[in-house]
Amino acid sequence: MFIKFRSVAALAFSALAITFYSACTKETKVTTNNDTEIATAIAVNLYKSFGNTITSQNNVTGLPAGNSVVNGKKINELTCGQVIDQPFDNTYTKGDSIKDVMTGANKFVISCDDKNQPNGYLYTGNYVNTGFNTVNTYTYTVKENYILKALVDKYAKMQVDGTQISTVKTQSKKNANELMIQNNSYVLKGMVIDATTKPFDLAAGTADFVSNGTNDGREFSFSGTIQYLGNHKAKVSFDGKVIDIEIR
Repeated sequence: MFIKFRSVAALAFSALAITFYSACTKETKVTTNNDTEIATAIAVNLYKSFGNTITSQNNVTGLPAGNSVVNGKKINELTCGQVIDQPFDNTYTKGDSIKDVMTGANKFVISCDDKNQPNGYLYTGNYVNTGFNTVNTYTYTVKENYILKALVDKYAKMQVDGTQISTVKTQSKKNANELMIQNNSYVLKGMVIDATTKPFDLAAGTADFVSNGTNDGREFSFSGTIQYLGNHKAKVSFDGKVIDIEIR
């Protein structure tokens, strides 16, 4: 699985403003103190981040395929311990109103079973996404470290363990006081990605999360756990509450 281009779905949420971001599209912003909306944003944003990385709709889920081309070099066979590096530097513009720049690198280290057959990989990725649209300027910094293991043939189902850390900064173009700075971290445990369905599903696993920062000068802080249940459902626990939500 290779990522040619990733449009960030930023991992942004707070009791003050839940925001879903896409670098080159208009944001949707909901100001709320509703626990269900907060919990939904927490779980859906992590789901969407997988959709932009390891289950990208533009790429095949799982290991890089043999006979593929990476950075102009043909890969004929995958071998145990093989290292595949993929730097990227992409710029998207639309007139003078939208500009998005993403730079970073992906690294894959092929892992094998006891019969020396490739069965997964170690994945590390980091990128910085900067730019502006008609509403905001933004900077996203993301670091990912995952262990991925195939659960069925052709990696249609994979287990993912690891961490994801991000920092999000958005500034309104119209109002200097509308500034959000947010620090997020997730610890993934036994996450099962099922790509046999469209859209893909998170069939099992948990993610411990912490998010803190400031939104328009007001501080916020959340910590808790997401439990993914399959069938696009999850339970989110935070502030002593357990909330059932749907992943849409």
